Amino acid sequence: MKNYNNFDAIAKEHKKLYKSGKTWMAATLMTVGLAGGVMLAGTTTASADEVIPVQSVGTIQASQQATDPELANAQSDAQKQQSTIDSANAQLKDQQNQLSEAQGQQSSAQQELDQAKQAQQAATQNDPAVKQAQADVNQAQQQVDNQQQVVNDAQTVVNNDAKNVQSISDAATQASQAVDQAKQAATDAINQAVAQQANEAQNKIDQLESQGKVQASQNLDNQINNVNGQVTDVQNDVNNTNSKINDLQGQVKDLQGKQDNTQSFDGFHYPKDAGEPGAMTDLTSYDNQYKYVSNPADEQVKIDDYANLSPEIQKQLTIYAAQLVNSFGRELRNMVPDVVNAKGGAFEPLMINDASLDEAKYAAQLYDQDNWSINQHGNIHDTNALEAAAIKYGAYATEMDGTKDPAVNESATGQILATDNRSTTLDKLKNAIFNAINNMLYDDADNGNTHMMSLAQVWHLPDGWHFGHDWVGLAFDKLGQLHIVFAENNAFAINYNGPIYKATNYDYSPYLTASNESVDHTAEINNLNSQISDLKNVLLNQQAHLTDLQNQLQNLQAQKANAQFELNQLTPAQQTEYTNAQNTLNTIKNWKNKQLAHIDDNSNVQDALKKLASANNDLVNAKKIQTEDEAKLQQAKDGLASLNQILVAKKSTLDIAEQSTNTNQAVKNAQNKLDTINSKINDLQTTIKTTQVTISNAQIQLDKDNQKIADIKNGQKLVKPDTNKNEGNKNVATLTDNKSSETTNLAQPDTINALISGQAGYKHVTPNNGKEVVNTVTKPTIVLPNTDKENSTAVSSAQEQNATVTREQYKAQQANLPQTGNNDSKAVIALGVLAGMFGFGLITKGKKEF
Repeated sequence: MKNYNNFDAIAKEHKKLYKSGKTWMAATLMTVGLAGGVMLAGTTTASADEVIPVQSVGTIQASQQATDPELANAQSDAQKQQSTIDSANAQLKDQQNQLSEAQGQQSSAQQELDQAKQAQQAATQNDPAVKQAQADVNQAQQQVDNQQQVVNDAQTVVNNDAKNVQSISDAATQASQAVDQAKQAATDAINQAVAQQANEAQNKIDQLESQGKVQASQNLDNQINNVNGQVTDVQNDVNNTNSKINDLQGQVKDLQGKQDNTQSFDGFHYPKDAGEPGAMTDLTSYDNQYKYVSNPADEQVKIDDYANLSPEIQKQLTIYAAQLVNSFGRELRNMVPDVVNAKGGAFEPLMINDASLDEAKYAAQLYDQDNWSINQHGNIHDTNALEAAAIKYGAYATEMDGTKDPAVNESATGQILATDNRSTTLDKLKNAIFNAINNMLYDDADNGNTHMMSLAQVWHLPDGWHFGHDWVGLAFDKLGQLHIVFAENNAFAINYNGPIYKATNYDYSPYLTASNESVDHTAEINNLNSQISDLKNVLLNQQAHLTDLQNQLQNLQAQKANAQFELNQLTPAQQTEYTNAQNTLNTIKNWKNKQLAHIDDNSNVQDALKKLASANNDLVNAKKIQTEDEAKLQQAKDGLASLNQILVAKKSTLDIAEQSTNTNQAVKNAQNKLDTINSKINDLQTTIKTTQVTISNAQIQLDKDNQKIADIKNGQKLVKPDTNKNEGNKNVATLTDNKSSETTNLAQPDTINALISGQAGYKHVTPNNGKEVVNTVTKPTIVLPNTDKENSTAVSSAQEQNATVTREQYKAQQANLPQTGNNDSKAVIALGVLAGMFGFGLITKGKKEF
């Protein structure tokens, strides 16, 4: 089939200027020469390898029953691919027929367009109105071109003016710089003339002023030292007076505390009207009946780190906590039903020894090590820390199997102390313990009163009520959490013979007094207050005197920092020397200032000023000329704009005259018809390429299916292809479409191992009296399995007729195939020559080429 696209690609083009309505158009005239004829001759050659509608001649092989599901599936897949190939070949044939018909229409439409353009050209050339309008247009165009040259010349003049102005401006700048340089040279000469004398006089002045400042600074230092001593003495007096006042105020507070807190208080008590204890007992209404009152003595005891208490302070705080809960525990036991039969016997106060204190301290340290926050762990205790502490200090029971069962429980709180600064006082720690125990005893209903029972050593178990006789220790951790750790009375298996600290033997709380007697300390307090009043008056006088001295000191220090020279700081001889040097320096300065004031009188400066004035005058004249030339340029541009308007009007008249010939529409109609046919051809060519790709891909898959059938029959195990190797490009048909060329790369079927007869995708063409004859190609024979017998007659016959062809055999066959169409080359070349002559005939009728 001839390739019309190749013809279009090598055609020689000439442009013709013509009018289409009101629009100037450039038409392309196709001139086909000898090269075109040769090209056409080349395209008529049909070789044996020419790609035609692809038809597979592969035969699906089968030599066993289709009872094997895998074989049946492979045969089904092969049949689907063959159906796809047959359908696509039918479509391809129809598409190629349509393309041939459209290409014939293309040639006819091109002839119609050329005839319409010739008629249009003849009509416009012979019309008098058109000729006159064209002459007017040419005249107007010439006027525009002439005026454009005037504008260009004026623009050149203006550009030269700008360069001249810039050059003169640069010269003026250089002249100005020369003036500055001349003035600087004159100034340097004046300064050099007086430099030595001026420096000598100034050095003498600086030397004498420095000596005067040193003497003044020494005098001020003596005064500052004297006042500093007085400030220190008075400050010590103030501090001593303040200390005495604070001491007396402490005594007053202590006496007031004794007087206010002599009422009897031996700890917290279980409310008698609360009834028998239990998990549901609600003591919330009793939560605020006790309030903590500070102890002045405890306020004076400083604690550096509450998480690292000294043994004495830890013992004192533990005894204080035991004192607070002992009374509560005794009264709670008396409220227990059937108290006589309760296990544990009579009440015993909580006991403290060094082991229980160390156990509590170690448990707190383990909390720190685990960074265990009770609040963040849902109010859960660190049981691992408690058990480890119990094991370490012997608070455990040994079971029959030798394991150790920790005998420990804890009443603890979340953070109740600040953690940013763990320094505090003994009074504040007691206050925290007081509030924590108060909440555990009276506000514990939400927890089933477990803390209340633990502190009171009373538990209700399934076998009845139990009373404890426990050891107790208290400590704080670094998170500000309070730990009250209990161990059973039979704990501390490690032999311990240390002292026992009973809470009843100590009085560490201001509440725990021995009697109800009230003591009046009013007289003592009044006497102390009188002394405090006298000392405060003394303190006021001392502070006033201290303030006065501090002000004097600040003034002296300010004077020293800003010490100024004064003539009286020098000796009489130094004063005379200073005055003479000052007069010499003033004389030099006056002469220098006079010379600088008349610097323009310097001959070099005057010469530079004259050159600057001349350059500035030249610059003014150049700018004036530039302004005049710019006005001329604008006048020329205005004239050009007016002539362009006239040219537009003349062209409009020419358009109207040409439209009266009534030939433009015929050219448009012919061009539209040709464009429509060309678009259809492009679409068909794209569709054909897509169909060819579909056939090629289906053939590739059919080859794979046939190979799979053969492998199954031969008992081979199918191997999954290596997807990492780039083999796909060999079996995939691709389309490349760009502006310069269109290339269709159809995949060549791989038949080395495929069990198919013939070569899929090709037809053989042989010459027959100068005509192209297509050999009949037998469609593929699909041999299905025989359901009666594996090696049936039909299968054997198919195998005999369709022998396997290897790649080497196929190449040998193709080398021997005849190359048809060779005898037609000369005839087609002659046809090309005729077409070239026709093209040259069209050129001779042209109006104007560009």
